[in-house]
Amino acid sequence: MAAEERVLCFERKLLEDLGMFQGLSLEVAKYLPVVTSSSHFVYLNRSEAEKDRRYKQLIPYVLLIHNDRLLRYRRGRGGEETRLRGLYSIGIGGHISEEDHVLFSKDFGYKEGMLREVREEVAIEQVKEATVAMINDDSTEVGYVHFGVVHIMQVASEAVAGRRNGIVSPEFIPIAEALREASSYESWSRLCLENMEILLSKAAAAGIPDTQFV
Repeated sequence: MAAEERVLCFERKLLEDLGMFQGLSLEVAKYLPVVTSSSHFVYLNRSEAEKDRRYKQLIPYVLLIHNDRLLRYRRGRGGEETRLRGLYSIGIGGHISEEDHVLFSKDFGYKEGMLREVREEVAIEQVKEATVAMINDDSTEVGYVHFGVVHIMQVASEAVAGRRNGIVSPEFIPIAEALREASSYESWSRLCLENMEILLSKAAAAGIPDTQFV
């Protein structure tokens, strides 16, 4: 029998000490260095982490953009998070596992885990990336035990494809189209869509090519 996946977490108290927030925070410099510090990493069995409200699972949430179009997909039956199945998402990424740490060097950190998770799900190679926000949504059972780090990646081509059966019909669509249908997206995606203009502005300030709403 395969060993259960152990996922990267940090103590909820760490977030409380920094300053708890609900929804999306643009204070990347305040939260990111602390929650991604290896000194705060804890690996828990995933089944335990999903129920233990003392911990937050650290989740990269990556928005892929090509020119003025945004990648979206629908959560499929194969996705591990059953509570999100059937909803649209614009966030690529997932749990960072202890196996990732073991497979790579002792200096393996959050960014390496984030890139590996993205490349497991979509076919990207060289990318330009900026970290633009944090997500904390304690209003749902899923959100209470997860903490999101929002990245924007500019990709060179729309030739990406779902590599897991949890990703259904990935496609690039105009950003304005996604905004019109925000109610059909999972909660983290809705938060990003509602704040898309400022997220893109932050990405542009970090060197990601400017993106327009079309």
